[in-house]
Amino acid sequence: MENKDFLIDPSEILNLMHFNAENSFSHTTYRKELERFFYLAQGDERAIECSDQILQSDIQGKLSEDPLRNYKYLFIVNTGLATRFVIEAGVPQELTYSLSDVYIRKADVAKSEEEIRELNRELWKRLVEIVQDLHNDEPYSRPVKQCIDYMTSHFNTGIALKDLSSLTGLTPNYLASLFKRETGMTIGEYLAKFRVDSACALLTGTDYSYLQIALSLGFCSQSYFVKVFKSKTGFTPKAFRLKNSERAFS
Repeated sequence: MENKDFLIDPSEILNLMHFNAENSFSHTTYRKELERFFYLAQGDERAIECSDQILQSDIQGKLSEDPLRNYKYLFIVNTGLATRFVIEAGVPQELTYSLSDVYIRKADVAKSEEEIRELNRELWKRLVEIVQDLHNDEPYSRPVKQCIDYMTSHFNTGIALKDLSSLTGLTPNYLASLFKRETGMTIGEYLAKFRVDSACALLTGTDYSYLQIALSLGFCSQSYFVKVFKSKTGFTPKAFRLKNSERAFS
């Protein structure tokens, strides 16, 4: 059926289907494709072995005439699918998306097919381990998970207990009590720990100024950031950066 609003003529799709049939090619079945994602969502290490099939164009299809670019496209598509299953398994969404973004960016500048294969295997190994850790940990209730997901997505803004109360539908007092009981920390302590952990990564992985880091993580001032950081780590941000820079150099 002709539709001039489409950028690709339907005949191109039919021609490709005809070409595939003529060359006895068919994509992997939907059921078979789901197998590796099912393993992944269960934290089953068989997902890592199955993930090698992701980059096989003879069963996944050809997305580019250039072999390396085809590897990259297949990697990106399947990484996007994997993140959805991991999130459904209960892993915080911002952690999952950030992890996939880092690997996709690395794949984007990869120089060889072998590098893509190594990245793919490492990514799936890491995802399986994250899901395993989640299953081994004491599971949180849905309201607490909602709070954690919200805080890890909005940690650089002001987060009030009333916001989380509205999000979960629980009264502020009950939510605060539930969160402390399940995590062992108050909501404020959990948020502070997440911000400090993020600050540690920024101090060692970037050359951002202390003020830039403070403001990007939602601290109201550099002095308050230094105070909180030192109380949690025993170091000032400057001392922490220097200590880890010397370790990396050595």
